[in-house]
Amino acid sequence: MSLNYFLSCTECKREFNPRPIYNCLSCNGILEVQYKNLTKSIAGMKQEYIFHDEKIESLLGEGNTPLLELSKTSNRLRENKIFGKCEFMNPTGSFKDRPVAAGIQKALDFGYKKVIVASSGNGAASVAAYSAKFGLSSTILVPEGTPDEKVKQSQFYGANIIKVKGPYSNSFELALKYSEEEKVYNLTTTFINPYTWEGDKGVAYEINQQSDNWPDYVIVPIGAGPLLVGIYKGFKELKEIYGKNDPIPKMVGIQAEGCSPISRAFENNEVYVISEPDPKTIAGGIGDGLRGYAKDGTYTLNTIRKSNGACLSITDEEIIRAQENLAKDEGIFVEPSGAAALAGFEKFSKLENIKNASVTLLLTGNGLKDMNTINESYTIPIIEPVMEELNRLI
Repeated sequence: MSLNYFLSCTECKREFNPRPIYNCLSCNGILEVQYKNLTKSIAGMKQEYIFHDEKIESLLGEGNTPLLELSKTSNRLRENKIFGKCEFMNPTGSFKDRPVAAGIQKALDFGYKKVIVASSGNGAASVAAYSAKFGLSSTILVPEGTPDEKVKQSQFYGANIIKVKGPYSNSFELALKYSEEEKVYNLTTTFINPYTWEGDKGVAYEINQQSDNWPDYVIVPIGAGPLLVGIYKGFKELKEIYGKNDPIPKMVGIQAEGCSPISRAFENNEVYVISEPDPKTIAGGIGDGLRGYAKDGTYTLNTIRKSNGACLSITDEEIIRAQENLAKDEGIFVEPSGAAALAGFEKFSKLENIKNASVTLLLTGNGLKDMNTINESYTIPIIEPVMEELNRLI
């Protein structure tokens, strides 16, 4: 079968036939999937068609997540019309199922029996689940401080979990080295695998189907940023295919103050992102200091600027407050990294005086995946089974 896509270096533009490579063989640049032609004939434009005419079947039911209007949040935030893209409703509880499903399909196509991933937790669970489904042996490297909920979820699928001392970057470097030396397929969901982050653009396809008009802003919690870049790429392809009049949404990346290499570069109007040596944040899913691959951050920074978007950082306290607001106002329980989208837009809307805009927040992960902030914040009273004590507490 003649494939409609190829790999292209985002820096030197060298092209490669589809194969399992992780960086440009000429300049070590980031690779992306490009297409020989984009036509309306393949445009059901859903997650299953991220590779266009090569249909990817839904492997565990990933994608097609709800786009919910957050009415109380909209009323509270200057009458902006705010929607939540509920990525925490993917099979393993996070958006990572999209890129992992795409990557697993390629691992099978290329004949691999073993995979490895470096993850802060969500990608680990996803790779473990999809590997179990398709009989692949999976090794998962996570930072030593990864929440127990995420580690145990991955273990339950039968994966080989190994904790690596130090920040996420240590796990990333070790997984890359092992995959290159041992011929094991690397499913790390940064920009290292061009097929995985191609899966992220399915979010844009679905927003297009679920909305009468495209949002003015898409707010994305980011570490390295492949989700943000993938969504932008999806809207760009849709515009090319359909010639839509809607402008491509402004992409707004949100980072934690304790790990903010991309937002720092944006705010200082710098050309290149410099890695964060010592990441510290409760939002582990976006706590990526980019050590050894700061070029990933630069690529995301350039995409944000192309979209006329922005990037800003928020405190852990703002993240916790947003997490509580989503739960108490909207009945939505997300992990700290997912709540960063709301916390970021609250700050952004005040800084830029944004009113009456259409906004989509990427709610990236389920709150059950990281209970540390909840466990520290709440105590539950215990009473005798008598009315007097019950009335005293109600």
